[in-house]
Amino acid sequence: MTEFDWFNKPGLEKPGRGPGPGRFFYTTRRYPLFYLQITKCGCTFLRNLLYYLDHDEIHPDSARIHAHEEDFLKADRIPRRTLRESRYMFAVIRDPVDRFLSLYFDKLVNLENRHDVGMRTRVAKAAGLRLAPDLDLADHRENCLKTLNWFEVNLAGDAGKPNPHWQRQSLRLKRISELEPHLLTLSGLSWQLPKILDPLIPDIAEKMDAVRVRNESRKPLSRAEIMTPEIAAAVLRVYPEDSETYVRVAARWGKGPRQD
Repeated sequence: MTEFDWFNKPGLEKPGRGPGPGRFFYTTRRYPLFYLQITKCGCTFLRNLLYYLDHDEIHPDSARIHAHEEDFLKADRIPRRTLRESRYMFAVIRDPVDRFLSLYFDKLVNLENRHDVGMRTRVAKAAGLRLAPDLDLADHRENCLKTLNWFEVNLAGDAGKPNPHWQRQSLRLKRISELEPHLLTLSGLSWQLPKILDPLIPDIAEKMDAVRVRNESRKPLSRAEIMTPEIAAAVLRVYPEDSETYVRVAARWGKGPRQD
């Protein structure tokens, strides 16, 4: 069996996407790792990394990699037992405040973003947002509160189908909770992921360094500038489990290696 063949070994012949939890995970041909994608949690970088692991080169459309689902493998053919016994299953979570602000600035008020016009139009109309190139601090704060209030209604099932970009991280995690994947934080991804994958991919840190694609939102204001007690309380109200999980996971990992 070559390094490309693990995915096609005997016992994994079941065609098509099955009902098991493997359908929620991405894998690679070279390495038996399993990644649960959660939007706005470093997924553009991680999908590019998976491609790099299989091809030793950057995806030709790296910035729009999510539009190329045909270039990736789902673990839908992997037996539940194999998944349960894997040491290389992981998901990346993010501080709910940072995740929300990234969505807000990148998708909702960035008028130069032509790829998410439909999402922006839907939320702006439903939440009553003010969209303009010259929004000031007060405008952004008001928009944030209106957006979070509408997200709460939408996530309760009263205003159409939620979008994965603002869906709760906890919902994704509950779907695969029986498998107990490693939970990593986005802020600590650069040193946490090597700790998980180094036994499988000894040069994983170097491979991560080679993938420089990030979907970083252009924020006219920092978190410290825009945050108010009201916005913080609204995030906690809309994403209580996400907040609790993030605090717990971040504490378990600690501060990480010193940067001298």
